[in-house]
Amino acid sequence: QCHYLTSSIWGESPQLRLVDGSSRCAGKVEILHQHSWGTVCGDSWDLKDSQVVCRQMGCGEAFNAWLYAQVEEGSRPIWLTQLACTGEEAYLWNCPSLGWGKNKCEPYDDAGVICSGFVHLVGGHGPCSGRVEVNSGGEWIPVSDGNFTLSTAQVICAELGCGKAASVLGNLPFREDSEQVWAEEFQCEGQEPGLWFCPRVPCPGGSCPQRGAVQVVCSDIRLMKNGSSQCEGQVEMKTSGGWRTLCASHWNMANANVVCRHLGCGVAISTPKGAYFVEGGDEIWRDRFHCSGSESFLWNCPVTALGVPACAHGNTASVVCSGKRGQDSRQLRLVDGGSHCAGRVEILLQGSWGSICDDSWDLRDAHVVCRQLGCGVALEATISAHFGEGSGPIWLDKLNCTGEETHVWQCPSQGWGQHNCSHKDDAGVICSEFLALRLVSEDQECAGWLEVFYNNTWGSVCHSPMEAVTLSVICRQLGCGDSGTLNFLVPLRKGSRPSWVDGIRCRETDISLWQCPSDPWKHQSCSAKEEAHITCTGTPQVRLVDGGSRCAGRVEIFQKNSWGTICDQGFVRLDGGGGPCSGRVEVNSGGGWIPVPYRNFTLPTAQVICAELGCGKAASFLLDLPLREASEQVWAEEFQCKGWEPELWFCPRVPCPAGSCQHRGAVQVVCSEYTEVRLMKNGSSQCEGQVEMKTSGGWITLCASHWNMANANVVCRQLGCGVAISTPKGEYFVEGGDEIWRDQFHCSGSESFLWNCPVTALGVPACAHGNTASVVCSGNQTQLLPQCNDSWSDPAGSTASESHTANCSDSRQLRLVDGGSHCAGRVEILQQGSWGSICDDSWDLSDAHVVCRQLGCGVALEATISAHFGEGSGPIWLDELNCTGEEAYVWQCPSQGWGQHNCRHKEDAGVICSEFLALRLVSEDQECAGWLEVFYNNTWGSVCHSPMEAVTLSVICRQLGCGNSGILNSSVPLREGSRPRWVDGIQCRKTDTSLWQCPSDPWKQRSCSAKEEAYIMCSGNRPKSCPATAPCTDKEKLRLRGGDSECSGRVEVWHEGTWGTVCDDSWSLAEAEVVCQQLGCGSALEAPGEAAFGPGNGSIWLDEVQCRGREPSLWACAAAPWGQSDCKHEEDAGVRCSDSWPFSFSGTSSASAPVPGIFSLPGILCMILGALLFLVLIILGTQLLRWRAKHQVSCSSTYSLFSEPAGQHADATSNSYDDVEELPVSEIPSSPGMKEKTFFPEEGGGARYSQTGMWIALFPVVLHYCHGKDGFGHVKEPFSFITRI
Repeated sequence: QCHYLTSSIWGESPQLRLVDGSSRCAGKVEILHQHSWGTVCGDSWDLKDSQVVCRQMGCGEAFNAWLYAQVEEGSRPIWLTQLACTGEEAYLWNCPSLGWGKNKCEPYDDAGVICSGFVHLVGGHGPCSGRVEVNSGGEWIPVSDGNFTLSTAQVICAELGCGKAASVLGNLPFREDSEQVWAEEFQCEGQEPGLWFCPRVPCPGGSCPQRGAVQVVCSDIRLMKNGSSQCEGQVEMKTSGGWRTLCASHWNMANANVVCRHLGCGVAISTPKGAYFVEGGDEIWRDRFHCSGSESFLWNCPVTALGVPACAHGNTASVVCSGKRGQDSRQLRLVDGGSHCAGRVEILLQGSWGSICDDSWDLRDAHVVCRQLGCGVALEATISAHFGEGSGPIWLDKLNCTGEETHVWQCPSQGWGQHNCSHKDDAGVICSEFLALRLVSEDQECAGWLEVFYNNTWGSVCHSPMEAVTLSVICRQLGCGDSGTLNFLVPLRKGSRPSWVDGIRCRETDISLWQCPSDPWKHQSCSAKEEAHITCTGTPQVRLVDGGSRCAGRVEIFQKNSWGTICDQGFVRLDGGGGPCSGRVEVNSGGGWIPVPYRNFTLPTAQVICAELGCGKAASFLLDLPLREASEQVWAEEFQCKGWEPELWFCPRVPCPAGSCQHRGAVQVVCSEYTEVRLMKNGSSQCEGQVEMKTSGGWITLCASHWNMANANVVCRQLGCGVAISTPKGEYFVEGGDEIWRDQFHCSGSESFLWNCPVTALGVPACAHGNTASVVCSGNQTQLLPQCNDSWSDPAGSTASESHTANCSDSRQLRLVDGGSHCAGRVEILQQGSWGSICDDSWDLSDAHVVCRQLGCGVALEATISAHFGEGSGPIWLDELNCTGEEAYVWQCPSQGWGQHNCRHKEDAGVICSEFLALRLVSEDQECAGWLEVFYNNTWGSVCHSPMEAVTLSVICRQLGCGNSGILNSSVPLREGSRPRWVDGIQCRKTDTSLWQCPSDPWKQRSCSAKEEAYIMCSGNRPKSCPATAPCTDKEKLRLRGGDSECSGRVEVWHEGTWGTVCDDSWSLAEAEVVCQQLGCGSALEAPGEAAFGPGNGSIWLDEVQCRGREPSLWACAAAPWGQSDCKHEEDAGVRCSDSWPFSFSGTSSASAPVPGIFSLPGILCMILGALLFLVLIILGTQLLRWRAKHQVSCSSTYSLFSEPAGQHADATSNSYDDVEELPVSEIPSSPGMKEKTFFPEEGGGARYSQTGMWIALFPVVLHYCHGKDGFGHVKEPFSFITRI
């Protein structure tokens, strides 16, 4: 069966469906295109792609991105490959991909998805009855009964595959007075494909929370005649495998009456066997129902399948109902016998249950009772209140049945209520279908030979196949724990007895052995050596001691015949997620922490874990994570929590079937302090109003400070309210609420939930009274607002732009990347489905201000250029921006237009905003201990230690990668020097994953005294990420050693806390060029190998390095994995850069190596310019020498023709000369009058000269010259070449 939704686009009608799954919201993804159904390739398939499918299908949230093994190659086209959805697309085919039908998918499986579904029924019997609940972004909440109609119920039943709606019950009490209710009323017409697609309106007048919930019962049972469902016909029941016919064996009038009542068809008139049978159906369902006749639904009746044989061909159960006629209200039951087929006989009459007196009670009377109840024949007619005394009336006495009556009240008697008995004379019966279970052992309660009571005799049970699920059902039924094992080592059992049944195969839905299918009952079903001996693993008893009452004290568990305590590490944890409230689910096995298998892991189980850990509620969970090692041990049980258990330990669990746990992945859970969001207006939740979030402390309002349209769009999308139109501050404020929540959200606009956005609370001041965040949404999930135009085409300026954006939808998004924070990094814009950068031409603080404000990151501190945060990829969207600084969005600034530029990614623009934060520990010799400093407002400053409890220290150490805990060291001497002390009063919560999320006092230049600065020692240790104080740049992780200057020598890199060398395999001028540029040493002259600058020591970190010569750093080049090398230190690589050229020359006429470069146009121009400048310098130098000789003019400074200001280093490539390379130039004859002198820079700005050579090296210079008595002028021009005089 498949389910699909039609969506029109570009004149075609692609369709989407999910097939081969358990519901319409799970299965393999298929698309109808060009009149053919085809699949989607699993290459790059992830949760974002799945999210688009689930939303398009109206199936809630994506739980898992699944892969299905491909069927025969070529059987179906593969329509889409390498999808890269953002998760926000309306249709799957809108996502970036290779295009229709373009694929290389041979190694990959087909894409599939498991969605949460948007609606389900809970609290009933099975998936087809219960309270109506809808998925509110990961949490199920009830629907109000206000204006809930039968048409809406019909849509729900059809969506769930449960037939038609049988009944709707409103005004059900909520589970809690404060329980949240879905904020809309559904107004389905009955033809919609699912509840998601029904019209809906906000609940009027705030009445949703005051009304009750609604319950729907779908008719997952039907009577089929001539292909249609009526009030007579063959009985069919909906199971997970589809519609199944029931067997007429043991089908009786009591069962038939329940069916007729369920379907609103009056009472049962007859049960003709096989009268409506249709050839060609599936195998007839064998399960037997044992109704008393009083049940509302067939599934409320007891069921047995154990020992039931296959049904004869055509022997299907049928019912003829009366239609709307009245029914017999009398009912029959057996009580206090441990089974529906044994016990005290009771009759319901005139609304009261009463017993039968045992005067004249015999097997013929008991036969009628057993047959009426579908319990076979009577084995024993008990007297004298064998099953205990009843209460209420005694309805019948002195029965005299023939044994052929269909109802016990048809037998002759003294009449209703006529008797001379007391309840000590109550009659009972044991029928042939009565079953009982036990374990036979001399000294153990929960281990022994398994026996079943059948046909009035105890007999053994055969162990084949008896898998883990069957053993779990048996042990649970006996009250002996959740799992068991077969014991094959016990000696054969003595004596003779029936071996009643074999081939038991319980299902996970079975709650007792009687419901499990098996081979038919047989006196000798197997040999003695195949009798089952079972050992159950009982759930340990728990007690509290030494606490003053039974509800307080130390926890102790009874295990192995003695009481013991529990380790305080707890039973469950979340590991590897950056804090105690997110990560992989692991349980304490007693010998270590091991992961929990993902199979059948559900949201209620995640909720129990989050609550146990004090981490709020589950925000999300991710299934089928790869294990860390292929051989990693996995917990051998599946947890099946209901959601209300106090801890995971107390949840039901079953063994993994057939040992499948070891072949399954792990599961990750993310808990959140924030679990729900709503918009409140006039006391009701709607699509406009004050933003409120639910935390563990209740509903809280959010502050309007830093609240923006990106945040608002996330809220509107999360609530199914379309897109954000405006964010009026404080407009819906209501007096008398709690303090306004200070946490600031920094959404990009693409997040599915508000709590997925980055959050900061550190240093955030209290919110001004009434300054609450509000949102007005468009109000319709399917409504599309017109696309926003670019404001630079609008002469009205920014004001017009602001009003324009209030009524349009802008799909563009903004982010900062590779800056270590959402408030610093390379500027990127999402346009037309692709992230691209901005060119740095004309980039300044006005432009950067717009970016920072748009992202809620304060104001711009620095507008970076030249790919300061690394080069991006993809398109360069904007160039030559000219913002005023007042625009709401950066794309509203004047520019050359989308995609119009003459730039490369080495010119990518970046920004550092005032809200950018960084963290470090300052110490001379330790990485995980030191003075705690935070980078705020473009300055490093210390942090105050009050109160800084264990949770706060844990958050800090985790964030720094220094373990899970830390301590304050108050014994260190006071710190020297002066610096800001930025923040105090930090109080982190368990759910905080970084210091930035922790509430604190506001930012302040002097938050405490010097003696209150925090010095922290973390429990963990890690390799130093930087040779000096962190953070550091790539340049600081590279150095040259053993050469004659800082720009020549053996190449050494910093990795894992130590310096190491690079092997000379594949080492060439291209690699040397990258090193020289990274170090700011000009261009590469040589790339010597074989330890030309001496062998290094320690690790050889890199080998087979292969650069193109244009990479921003050596780390960007291809290389063998870190530390993997077949070299020795005799092969250490080195470089000699142009800025290392020796300033003493021999008389030789050639350099040791040619200068690398190519004769490009810029190079030729540079050479011509250099020659002209050289001639000018010769003339000026000649004049200077003449002036010195003639006038001996005294200057106020020392003049050096080729000196450089102290502390400065001019780089030939640092001032927009990116494409200029040094070129070999021909020899130039000496000019007349030029002395054979070479000038050298000298520390302190002095000058010296030498006459030992005939070469002059002209590098970037500052020319100082005197001009009479009035001082001197400056000529500064960066250039570099070498020539011979």
